[in-house]
Amino acid sequence: MSEAVLENPDSMVVKKPASYSHELDLTELLSPNKHDSALLILNQKIAIGKLFEKLWANYQVRICADGGANRLYEYFSHDVERSKFLPDYIVGDLDSVRDEILSFYLERGVTIIGQTSQYSTDFTKSLRLLSLHFYHAGFQQMVKANNFQENYGIDNCDGLFQLYKMNRASWNTRSINLMVLNAIDGRFDQTIHSITQLYTASKTDAYYRLCYLTSTDLIILVPTGGTLIRYDKQFKTQCIRNCGLLPLGGPTVINSTRGLKWDVSDWHTSIMEGKVSSSNRFVGEDCCYIDVKDPVVLNIELTLPKLHEFI
Repeated sequence: MSEAVLENPDSMVVKKPASYSHELDLTELLSPNKHDSALLILNQKIAIGKLFEKLWANYQVRICADGGANRLYEYFSHDVERSKFLPDYIVGDLDSVRDEILSFYLERGVTIIGQTSQYSTDFTKSLRLLSLHFYHAGFQQMVKANNFQENYGIDNCDGLFQLYKMNRASWNTRSINLMVLNAIDGRFDQTIHSITQLYTASKTDAYYRLCYLTSTDLIILVPTGGTLIRYDKQFKTQCIRNCGLLPLGGPTVINSTRGLKWDVSDWHTSIMEGKVSSSNRFVGEDCCYIDVKDPVVLNIELTLPKLHEFI
C-alpha cells in the first residue's frame, strides 16, 4: 500500500477495531483513584497552579526527586500549608535540595533516601524506589521501622538499585499510573533525558503507565501495535486541543490512525526529513486509534483551567 492522508470532519464516530494491543484512558491517567499510582515531582517550578493540589489528592504515593523537594516546599507560602502536603519519599544524590528543606521534611517523618551514585539520574532512582515500594514485600516495613542510624539501612551509593536488581525477578507486577511533573522544561538536556525515560522505561519497567504533565500538554508514549485512546466526550470538547505524533526514537511508520483530523496510513515519519504529524487533533467523539511500527511520543495540548472539572 502507498502512503495516504485523509482529512476528516471536526467530529466523527470512530469504529473501534475488533482487536488491539493497548488501551489508554486519558481521564484515568489524571485521576487513577482505583489503580496503583504515584506522583513524581522533579526540580523545576510547579507551573500548573491550583491544579497541582487536585492532582496530589488523586495519587497514592508522592515522591520528590532531590531538588523537587525545593519546588514542593516553595509552592506553598506557609509551613501550615506545607505540612498538609508531605511527600512519602525524597530520593536522589541530595545535592540540589536545600538543607533547611530536608530538615523540615525529616522532622515531619518524610522518608529521605540518599543515593550518591552518578551512574543513574535522580529520575531513575525515583523509578526504582517506586518499584520497590509497590513490589518488594518488605521495603515499606524497612523504611517505616526506621531502626537504622543512617539511610534506613540502604547503602547510600546505589542500594536502591541493588535491591531492585536482586528482587525484581520475583515480582508479580501490575500497572502503575505514574504522573511526572516538571519533566519537560528548564535545561534542554534534562528535557531530553525525560523523553528517553518514556522509551527506556517501556522496555525495562513496562508496568509503568508513564506520562508527563506540563502547563500546556499531556505527553505519553504510544507503544508498538494498535492503541485505543479513550476519553470522555465533554473532556475532549473542553480540554483537548492540538496533538502531535512525534517519532523521537527514530524514523518509523504510522501504520494507521482513526479519529484524527488528518488520519494517515502507511505513513513514513522522520524528524530528519521534516515529516512529522504535528498540529493534528482528535476528532473522534470519544476515542481515537493509533497503530505504529515503533513507539512514538504523543503530545496532547490541554486547556488546564478546564481540567479542574474532570479530575
